[in-house]
Amino acid sequence: MRLVKDLANSQRPISPETASSTPAPSSDASPLSLDQIRALLDTAWACQGSNPQECVRASRLLLEQPLDTAELVRATLYLGYGLMNQGNFNAAEPELRRALHLYVELEDQEGQRDSLNVLGIVKARRGRPVEALELFLQVKHLSVTLENVEDEANALLNIGATYSTMSDHPNALHYHFMALDLSRQHALLSVERRTLNNLSVSYNEIGGYNDALEAALACLNVQAEEDPMLDALVFQNAGYAHFGLKQFPEAETMYLKARLLMETRDQASLAGLDLLLGRAAQQQGNREKARHLFERSLKLCQKIGDEQGQTESLLRLGELLGESGEVEDAQSALHRARTLAEQGQLRDKLCAIDLALSNLCQQAGQYREAFNHIEQHLQLKGELFSAASDQRIQSLRVRFDLEQAERERLTAQHRNAELSELNARLESTNRDLLAAQAQTAELMARLEQHANEDALTGLLNRRAFDAALSELSPAQRVSIVVCDIDHFKSVNDRFSHLIGDEVLRQVAGLLRGQLRRGDLLARYGGEEFVLLLAETSQTDTLAVCEHLRRTIQDYDWSTVCPELSLTVSLGAAVARLEPTTLLQDVIRAADDALYAAKNGGRNRVEVRLIEPSAS
Repeated sequence: MRLVKDLANSQRPISPETASSTPAPSSDASPLSLDQIRALLDTAWACQGSNPQECVRASRLLLEQPLDTAELVRATLYLGYGLMNQGNFNAAEPELRRALHLYVELEDQEGQRDSLNVLGIVKARRGRPVEALELFLQVKHLSVTLENVEDEANALLNIGATYSTMSDHPNALHYHFMALDLSRQHALLSVERRTLNNLSVSYNEIGGYNDALEAALACLNVQAEEDPMLDALVFQNAGYAHFGLKQFPEAETMYLKARLLMETRDQASLAGLDLLLGRAAQQQGNREKARHLFERSLKLCQKIGDEQGQTESLLRLGELLGESGEVEDAQSALHRARTLAEQGQLRDKLCAIDLALSNLCQQAGQYREAFNHIEQHLQLKGELFSAASDQRIQSLRVRFDLEQAERERLTAQHRNAELSELNARLESTNRDLLAAQAQTAELMARLEQHANEDALTGLLNRRAFDAALSELSPAQRVSIVVCDIDHFKSVNDRFSHLIGDEVLRQVAGLLRGQLRRGDLLARYGGEEFVLLLAETSQTDTLAVCEHLRRTIQDYDWSTVCPELSLTVSLGAAVARLEPTTLLQDVIRAADDALYAAKNGGRNRVEVRLIEPSAS
């Protein structure tokens, strides 16, 4: 399900009153007059959200005309907008970069700011948040230079929204509240509304559904100029909050209000709302209605060429068909979704699709295919987790580097303006540089800690565990144990994600409390933990695993939440490292053992002994 993060666009069309009445010429028509070119530009801009295909067509027709640089840059920029709103981010990015280059040639800082802003939106939607942050920070600095407070607030808003996509909720809230304070200080009511909408999103993402509803209502109560699109986003986020609170009829009501406002405007958002309505219908047991809505969303995404939307629609449709027992149709839909996700490099969607296909194949008795898909799911899940960690580190570096560069620029400007105080300024600069170096050293130390530690449980993360494995000595006997919480999804669904987080912390603490001297424990991702036992026999490995299993089973989980009980399944592999026995083989065998424990009924231990191959 998609959350709606409002990434603010600052580009403003010229003469929009002419946009709806200007027909586009055929490609073999004679060259257009300047008035016709400007009118067609307005047409392209006016339909970039409601009809992106027409925006792309009109922009490409314009680019076939002999244009002055001023018109050329607008046509190029609008083509980028249209492609972006079609979900064709790969094609949109080079057009937007061309527009940026042209604005630099024109020495048009406002145009540069607007191009950088849209490029940032594309980067964020392509799943490259660190690059998006760098662009939005440049937008902020340009806005300050241009003394445009509204665009500065919009840049803060976009930075917060980008941090939100990285699940960096403290930074997301920090920048959203900065934007909120700035908008209220300068009575920027439209920015205040967008910020409250984004706060609603951030609260939804951390499970604060009541706070999300409160922010949405506050947004609707701000007396600003009418903005039906923003109202639709607010209703959509309010619906998501109701959905999170299991108030499905109320969620459906909010989604319907949002859809009514978007009916003739943003086709991609309209398709997304059909998905949300389908989910609400599905949760209320109305599968027929849900199927109709998922199929309608799919057709709309196909109509506008939104491949990401098609992928999401096919995924939801496949899951629904699987629930209804229509296995063959469900597999067909999910395989189509997988093809689109691969073409669009949508790794998060591939991860979800492989999990759905694994469940479906298991339901159909196709266990080999189920295993292959769950293996691909786990691999992608690990890659996404590692990428998210790396992105957080990179975002800190980007923020530090850009702010450092800005400080140096201001220092140089000030020094040039006051040459009479050069010596004093140089001493001040040296002190600043020493302080900056100390800050850098402290930051790098903190980054190193964050890079190797799981923020939720305080255990080592996968990166640190893999590094420890690489230090193992040849011919050393090792046992690798993979521990997975049974039915963890139902814990989240039944008791909330906050309880789920507390369960992960408690399990980590219980496992850590049973470690022997020399053992190594890490969170491997999601609800999965991994242990390294050095010089431990098969018999002792089994004993350790059984002790850990009983420790989790016998713990009084009602202290965490009434009616909560919990078990784990463990898979272990024991081997002596040799040229013919690699660590990857041991990890794979441990995973196989875990699957056997899961398939054997859960709350079990399975141990595999890897014998050395004959030389």
